[in-house]
Amino acid sequence: MDYKIKSGDTLSALAKRFNTDVDSLVKANPNITNKDLIYADATLNIPGSKDDFQAQGVSKGPDLTGGAQQTQGAQAVGDVPPGQVGDWIKQAMDILKANGVPADKMNPQDIAKIIQHESSGNPNAINLWDSNAKKGTPSIGLMQTIQPTFDAYKLPGHDNIRNPVDNIIAGVRYSIERYGSVSNVPGIKGLNSGSGYVGY
Repeated sequence: MDYKIKSGDTLSALAKRFNTDVDSLVKANPNITNKDLIYADATLNIPGSKDDFQAQGVSKGPDLTGGAQQTQGAQAVGDVPPGQVGDWIKQAMDILKANGVPADKMNPQDIAKIIQHESSGNPNAINLWDSNAKKGTPSIGLMQTIQPTFDAYKLPGHDNIRNPVDNIIAGVRYSIERYGSVSNVPGIKGLNSGSGYVGY
């Protein structure tokens, strides 16, 4: 996948975030001549991992066109992607729908894109270097929610920020509350307009 380097990024931090190592990042990016020096706004190629979700062609987001069975109630906004992450998205959407969240506000393909860009589909991902981490509230889990946001938007009985389904539930509820729908999240709008993903 391609990642747009942000100010403050380091190869070691990005290697941890994307479940790889610095040597693999350097090997995948021959333009890097000094592993201690990377530039904001440059594009970094993140080598694919063995993760099923990443292996589906992450440069354009997960492959959402084949292999997925039709999911009842989701056809209006797109099919749930195949694989483990898709299963988690479906479970979360079923719970959200049961709690009154309209299906048309939570496109499963857009949820998958957010997950891919935020955590590469790793439910144990944790960001230890950004401004939230410096404040003592690092972004955690599939949708990289901070604990106060998770606590504000979780549903009863779904209290574990590291549980992938619970994390999706909170992230989706936050996205809808703040932006009106998952599809209105700035990163999704950026991907659709060609300007690139930005964190939400």
